[in-house]
Amino acid sequence: MRIYAVADIHGKPEHMESIYRIIDQYQPELMVVPGDMTCFFNWSTVLSQLDSLPVPVLAIRGNTDLKRIEPRIKKAANITLITQSPLQVKGFSFVGTSGTLPLPFANRIGLNEKKRLAALPCPMEPDTVMVVHTPPKGACDRIGKKIHAGSRNLARFIKAAAPALVLCGHIHEDFGRKPLHQSTVVNCAITGPGSGAVIDLEKNEVPKVNLLYPDMPQN
Repeated sequence: MRIYAVADIHGKPEHMESIYRIIDQYQPELMVVPGDMTCFFNWSTVLSQLDSLPVPVLAIRGNTDLKRIEPRIKKAANITLITQSPLQVKGFSFVGTSGTLPLPFANRIGLNEKKRLAALPCPMEPDTVMVVHTPPKGACDRIGKKIHAGSRNLARFIKAAAPALVLCGHIHEDFGRKPLHQSTVVNCAITGPGSGAVIDLEKNEVPKVNLLYPDMPQN
């Protein structure tokens, strides 16, 4: 199964234009958004745009996605909110938690991190995709190319749960892919140097990650 993972859209028209082009070019079967679809109060337009895409959209809330958008998502025909309960799509399981896990500073919805993680299945079934907004400590979480600002608790949880793939964003500048324990972590932020990632999933295989950049040639 081919998925297009893209975080941190922040409701920006230029990001949606990139998304339209990438979907047309790579023909994914599913789009996954690890948070920050919207930008606080500017949310109606981007949710309508996501709802009208030609592929199903799975998403979690990030720190700029207010909880009030959840009723709108529940009414959407094309967007599904990922939760702690595994969602099966073509033989792959998607689980996640909305909100922002604490980084080195307090965050407005970064509360109850341990409780959030405890609600997720552990260990996870093979071929599980875990979707979170913030990256784990030590993988795609650098600020200023030096400071690892990801979540220690999340890194420990990934080691114990062993999802095949972890999708995140939030730290825009450390867009990329990195192995962590038995998992592949992909920071797929579009606000920054990247344009998300096209990922091919096959049963019992390491995910094949194609990182996308704005200056890549178009077909």
